[in-house]
Amino acid sequence: MSKRVTSFVLLMMVSMAGLAATGAQVPPTEPAPARRADVTEQVFGHTLHDPYRWMEGEKNPEFTQWLTAQGEYTRAKLDSLPTLPAWAKALQASDNTGVVHRLQRTAGGRLFFLEQAGKSAAVLKVREADGRERSLVDPTALAGPGGTPSITTYSLSPDGGKIAVNIDHGGNEVTRVSVFDVASGKPLADVVEPVWGEFDVHWLADGSGFTYTQMAPPGERTGGDPLQDMRLRLHRLGSPAAQDPVLLRAGTGAGASASMPIASNRFPIMEFPTGSRWALASASGAQSEVTYCVAPQTEAISPTATWRCLVTMADEVSAAAIHGDTLYLVSSKTRSNGQLLALDLGRPGVTLADAKPVLKLGDDELIVGLTLNDAQTLAPARDALYLKVATNGVDGIRRIDYATQKEETVAMPLAGTASLFHASVDQDGFLLELRGWTTPPKSWRYLPASRSMKSLGQDEASPADYSMIMVTETEFTSKDGTRVPLTILHRKDAVLDGSHRALIFGYGSYGLTLQPSFKPTRLEWVKAGNVFAYAHVRGGGEKGEAWHQAGKGANKHKGVEDFVASVDRLATLGYSQPQRTGLVSGSAGGLLIGGAVTAYPSRFAAAIILVPILNPIRMMHAANGANQVGEFGDPGKPADFPAVLAMDPYQQVKPATAYPAMLVLVGLNDSRVVPWQTGKFVAAIRSANTSGRPVWIRTDANAGHGIQALPGSEAAQWADIFAFLDATLPVASSSAAHSPEATRMILTESTSDVATTEARVRAALDKLKVPVFATFDHAANAKGAGLSLRPTTVLVFGNPSVGTHLMEEDQSIALDLPLRLAIWQDEQGRTWLGYHDLQEMTANYHVTNQETVSRLAGFMANLVKQGADSTI
Repeated sequence: MSKRVTSFVLLMMVSMAGLAATGAQVPPTEPAPARRADVTEQVFGHTLHDPYRWMEGEKNPEFTQWLTAQGEYTRAKLDSLPTLPAWAKALQASDNTGVVHRLQRTAGGRLFFLEQAGKSAAVLKVREADGRERSLVDPTALAGPGGTPSITTYSLSPDGGKIAVNIDHGGNEVTRVSVFDVASGKPLADVVEPVWGEFDVHWLADGSGFTYTQMAPPGERTGGDPLQDMRLRLHRLGSPAAQDPVLLRAGTGAGASASMPIASNRFPIMEFPTGSRWALASASGAQSEVTYCVAPQTEAISPTATWRCLVTMADEVSAAAIHGDTLYLVSSKTRSNGQLLALDLGRPGVTLADAKPVLKLGDDELIVGLTLNDAQTLAPARDALYLKVATNGVDGIRRIDYATQKEETVAMPLAGTASLFHASVDQDGFLLELRGWTTPPKSWRYLPASRSMKSLGQDEASPADYSMIMVTETEFTSKDGTRVPLTILHRKDAVLDGSHRALIFGYGSYGLTLQPSFKPTRLEWVKAGNVFAYAHVRGGGEKGEAWHQAGKGANKHKGVEDFVASVDRLATLGYSQPQRTGLVSGSAGGLLIGGAVTAYPSRFAAAIILVPILNPIRMMHAANGANQVGEFGDPGKPADFPAVLAMDPYQQVKPATAYPAMLVLVGLNDSRVVPWQTGKFVAAIRSANTSGRPVWIRTDANAGHGIQALPGSEAAQWADIFAFLDATLPVASSSAAHSPEATRMILTESTSDVATTEARVRAALDKLKVPVFATFDHAANAKGAGLSLRPTTVLVFGNPSVGTHLMEEDQSIALDLPLRLAIWQDEQGRTWLGYHDLQEMTANYHVTNQETVSRLAGFMANLVKQGADSTI
């Protein structure tokens, strides 16, 4: 037996053994198709059809019931996948090894941090000056309704004597902020809520109180959106929270400032830098541009304060910090990669036009771009201002002396990404953590007096040996000729013959830069012989603000083109083939991957879609929708609507189209993206799909948007994803990457025995006037040879007027035509129908007639469904 055939036989034996091991359970019943009730409307000259609008709404019992059924069905299907147990075991081991530290901060000579060990929730701890450590806040002791509690962030008083801790439940990111005494660890009576989980409080310089950004009462939210109309309030320790005055307000009404008006979809923040007479107020949202205003700290604590707004959104400023009378700003207005400016607030009548550049940066040096790391861009310390500068994805730190403006480059202990970079105005130096794609995080404290790095003693150990993995940085050419960076993680011994399964991650929104991050769950995928790649598509921040703008709004399709072109690049380099490649993205990246699914469904084989935005023209009817208009455009404005419609995956679903396999994941406590966006998209895809490939919704009742992942949840999620990809992406032996024998088999369990199932298939073929050319009864043939075999039948059938079109392109496909369907009984007595995935089989022969292939794939899917289900 040839090597390639041996590999395929072994693969099928393993798959069937895994199926048999699941036991003789009744196969899950697929929920009925979603109800259609088309809503047709005219919007700015466009006719829109919305057959699943009934799914919308915050409290929608019918949709909740539908989504619950989808989640239960998907859970049963995922649990039956042969490789899930192995992935679950491997990923849980990689997820539970060692101790993880994050959110390190210093104050009053102490080091504070979150520590998570294994499956335990992260605990807030403190290290005293003498090195002793103790727990301050264990969130599990604060259990309440709404799911598992977790700490989202915290804030220290200037002297480090008090700490305000944000705690949410079930990952919903809506927090209660409680104040604790650091010395005793006891809670104070001071509690404020509800506060969005990202927003820590900002202490007054004397530590007597703090400002906080409070979510508006339900009856005072524009459009019912909980992230609109937030208030900036002042709390004095020991006073009732109900009496906290409103200093600033988003939107209109009581508390709105005449000198600093804030749109309802922006978030007001107020800081009180120690050692300065100025307070810094900002209004931000889901876009890089921020408004900044200043006022004396003595006046800022009054609701009638007069604010001097020096920076508007048009000035393209993304970060600011104050030291003394100097306001430091990072702007991309005149330099796409960012420019550091300084403005003297002590000068009467000063404006942004008076700002002076502070340092000169090289052409390839970048100081703008959003990251998901705990890293400041501007970090004012007691001794100097520190600035994070990235060069080709590697972070560096510049030190700028306050008095002399002298600049120096801080020597870095290793090349990597700053997953922690934080300074305190009452401490010299800064805290730093660096990591790489295959390098676990290591953390230090920079001591400027000795120009040295001192370890924090919190280096993260690797849970496994990943020395066999290497990183290849390359580029590819997109549809319009633009060169796009691509990061490829693969085994060092990978044979570049196109035989590997591959998964490509992309995002392309908000100017977010995909920087190196140590993710053992993803490295396990690579360790197993697969490929994980990162496409740095337009809309991100990898090449500065110009790169962001090139994939934003009306340019969103450029990022989609980049994403799809990355699939071809992996194939050209020999890492994989399109039929073995999946795409993954989520949240705002739902528009990226949703656009790829709807515009280029035949260019890749699977899509993993995480907590996604998929229906942006309806985002103003959803929580957190108004916050997104700065990035996507306002669907309520005629100038923006065409671009928002063009990027809307739900509206771009086309009937009678062969779509790739899809696994869409939602957290039922998601406060950022409503689950009905997923529901509408999946319902539309299923109604239009002719490929027969699975389109499943995975639900998690104890999860939100994934920002606050509970212990073990990431490993469980990626185990499901990898098992799904194993089942939907074909694998090939290294010696036969294009071998038809390596084509994946699509398996469906029947409700009846082999004979009854065969009879139903024959009846369906007869009704369609499709002839059966041959029948192979392998059990009867085995008996004739004196052997025994469980019932096993193969039907050969087809229509020459269809198959001939495929053979006209490649006559060797005659080896796989006419069509074949196997029906057999396994050792548990269950009946299975199986056939080769036609999309993948024809791709192996390089057939380009996708219209015919899609028709055949749909035909086979419907035929098997009729044969398997006795109720049809």
